[in-house]
Amino acid sequence: MAVKRELWLIFILVIVIAILISFISFFNINVEQADAKKFVQEDLRTKFPNADTEILSITEKKDEKDQKYFEVKARVTKYPNSACPERLHTYYNYPKQNFVNPPDEIITKNCVVCADPDKQCVLAFPEEAVIASHTFKGTEQVDNYIKGEASATPTVKQVSNSWIIIWGSDVASSFYEIEIARNGTLISVNKKAKEI
Repeated sequence: MAVKRELWLIFILVIVIAILISFISFFNINVEQADAKKFVQEDLRTKFPNADTEILSITEKKDEKDQKYFEVKARVTKYPNSACPERLHTYYNYPKQNFVNPPDEIITKNCVVCADPDKQCVLAFPEEAVIASHTFKGTEQVDNYIKGEASATPTVKQVSNSWIIIWGSDVASSFYEIEIARNGTLISVNKKAKEI
């Protein structure tokens, strides 16, 4: 009887130790991810002081020596409230690895999206939708509104397979609501009076 009790106590002790080890290793991974995130955020603030930045993903990987590192993908949006936001994705390895990081991926630049008519147009990001809302054929009145209202700013939201972009200004009596499908098709342009 005493042997059974000792076996049960040993079994319970082994389970408790296993739980503690898994908890400690989970905590260590999170601490390292937190370190990677902090490093990238500080570097983004230094490199892009006036931009809107966000970490998009942190992926754990192993190098050729089987040592763990994190690949971090970050978004940088310059001029986020303008008619021509510039978006890029930049990559980091934490801690640094011997191989070269991929080059920055330019998403929007020079206020152009879907410039090649032979390629499929996909508006995957809000910055692309903002640019399309005043540069696509059929949005000329929106472009005139933006040029005439220096304080006009966009608000963007995604609904199912399209983007809704609202251009408004605190000093204007009207605003524009534009809907563009994610495939680049202009659905509607509506000028609306502000409610008082």
